[in-house]
Amino acid sequence: MTGIASARTALACNGGPPVRDPARPWPRWPAPSQEAERNLLHVLHGDRWTLTAPLGRAESFERRFARMFARYTGTRHCVPVDHGSSALVIALESLGLRPADRVLVPALTWTASASAALRAGLVPVLVDVDPVTGCVGPDDLDLDVDARAVVAVHWSCAMADIPAIADVADRHGMVVVEDCAQAHGAEWQGRRAGSMGRIGCFSMQQGKVLTCGEGGAVVTDDDALAPRLEELRADSRRHRSDSGRPGEQELVETGSIMGVNFCLGEFQAAVLCAQLEILDRQHEVRARNFAVLAALVDEIPGVRLLRPAPAQTRMSIYEVPFVFDRLPEGMTNADIARALTAELHTSFYITDTPLHVTPLLRPWTKSTLAPLADQFVALHRDRTFPNASRFYEHSVVTHHSTLLGSEPDMADIAAAVAKVAALVQD
Repeated sequence: MTGIASARTALACNGGPPVRDPARPWPRWPAPSQEAERNLLHVLHGDRWTLTAPLGRAESFERRFARMFARYTGTRHCVPVDHGSSALVIALESLGLRPADRVLVPALTWTASASAALRAGLVPVLVDVDPVTGCVGPDDLDLDVDARAVVAVHWSCAMADIPAIADVADRHGMVVVEDCAQAHGAEWQGRRAGSMGRIGCFSMQQGKVLTCGEGGAVVTDDDALAPRLEELRADSRRHRSDSGRPGEQELVETGSIMGVNFCLGEFQAAVLCAQLEILDRQHEVRARNFAVLAALVDEIPGVRLLRPAPAQTRMSIYEVPFVFDRLPEGMTNADIARALTAELHTSFYITDTPLHVTPLLRPWTKSTLAPLADQFVALHRDRTFPNASRFYEHSVVTHHSTLLGSEPDMADIAAAVAKVAALVQD
């Protein structure tokens, strides 16, 4: 038996002994704070379960979270919503773009970054990403398609260079919308994610570092956009200008722009208020473990951790991408993910399918999108995205909860990665 065949046999997925004892648990996720249960009971036994109900005796958790999160992101306004997708939709709708205007979206992201544009009556135009960070960069913006906005996605654990993107966008009449679904609390030269574009959009879905199960938020410094965002998420209603009295409605029918109901419920807002209080402590644990893991992985030939750009001064780690520049003979990165999962007894998986090949972005399957879908198809007929494709084919990721463990946990991960990387022949 050759050495490479012996190495393959030694993998846990082929019957060999795993690196990690399956009896050793990994940190759980979601990880509720002690205040979460107390807040939920307060809502449950209180007089208000939703923002759209009459005013109660105390301030709503929705209002409390909006204030807390605006302060956390360093912005003047926060409008909570029911999902991150809703955040993107109302952000794009608030800009006053024309029907079928084009919006640049990186190919390496979740489908909502593009489908939100279609829901807002716009045409997403996919662009490639930076080969080092996996984020769209200023050089990736396609200036030939006459786009009016760019959705700049902070991906995985890296941030897009929003100041540089905004510089290009401003000179070409484009608005920058930050998609911060994977970047709560990340910083670029000391500025928080969401505070650098015209609008920042967040998801609080269960997998995110700040979660309430399903939720989202839009932040902005634009005093004119904030009331429009409120109306767009609450059936054309805004918060009243005075404090009001119990029994009166908090939302008043201002009606300057037609909206729908994307309101965040009080139970979700109560959880977010509690979880936000512990988010930075969790960030510190993840950052410390990332540094330990990075040093260990640096010693493994052929594998590298995705690293943020030097200008990113704080990480918010949603996923940890391991990039295998060379794949073991006869194996795909999906095979590597299965092998690492078997070695470590926690989930390793490949990144979301890039938008140019995902089955989730198919606007032609909805008859009401036909005019936009025709343009989408025509625009992408000859476009290629080599960097996004390479990340998809060569990366394996694990969830951020893995980094809430200990240094011995990081050593286990590195040992498993080295075990699989040894299959790469010279």
